[in-house]
Amino acid sequence: MKKNPLDPHDAPTNARPTLKNRRKSNEPEMLSRNVEITGLSTTVRLNAVHHKGAEHYVESQPWLELRGRATEPVNGVTDVKISMWLRETPKVGTARPASVGAVLGAKPELSFGLSWLPDAFDRVWVLALSGHLKFAHVYFTKPHYNSGLVVSASFANELEE
Repeated sequence: MKKNPLDPHDAPTNARPTLKNRRKSNEPEMLSRNVEITGLSTTVRLNAVHHKGAEHYVESQPWLELRGRATEPVNGVTDVKISMWLRETPKVGTARPASVGAVLGAKPELSFGLSWLPDAFDRVWVLALSGHLKFAHVYFTKPHYNSGLVVSASFANELEE
């Protein structure tokens, strides 16, 4: 009678155990960091816009850039830059998880980009310029190839717990 090659009882004793296939989760790893704001810069751009066949108009775009240090490193990086700009109608997009911004870079500094509705942007702008914007809390996907998604961000004069 022939031996069955698939019979586990007939396996040689020096055979290596097979590794179980691990299925990767579709859920990205999420990180949460507090950032102490140490500096800021502001810019307001003004330009004329015209599209063929449409009325010309003037566009103004404020830009706020916050710099700081994360209280806990991400892959050894603690320097943080958060760029924020106004967008009349922000879009969530099709990427998941749903996001309010993006991780624009992970080295040499952790860089985030956030677009804001006019009312909320004005509030953050005033907090920053009045010196009351001291801390940020950012919840984001772990950077993969220097990019990721920002799920939420908050800004305050005291550290959130």
